[in-house]
Amino acid sequence: MARPLNLNQLTLRDKIREAAQRSHELSEHLEQAFVPKVHDLRKVTRLPEPDSEAPPVADVTVRHQAAAVLEADQYTDGLNDDAEALFEAIAVEVDRLANQGQPK
Repeated sequence: MARPLNLNQLTLRDKIREAAQRSHELSEHLEQAFVPKVHDLRKVTRLPEPDSEAPPVADVTVRHQAAAVLEADQYTDGLNDDAEALFEAIAVEVDRLANQGQPK
């Protein structure tokens, strides 16, 4: 995962840049790692065709694939949390700037 950020020390421009980076990382991770691991897990957990002579899948293989999906999910959650924090910080700062100087 990317480096931790102190959102209070970032300019609005930096927050937007970091949010775009996190969104890109999240998208790539989902497409290139998470979804393929889920598909691999689905493949090994499907029941074989009745007339298939394929050997049964070992339990350790299923556990290994499930562990890979869970690890990828944790990474996904971290990227998503980072992106959400950045989006919220951007919204707060834009709101503050939009209301700055307006009579109350």
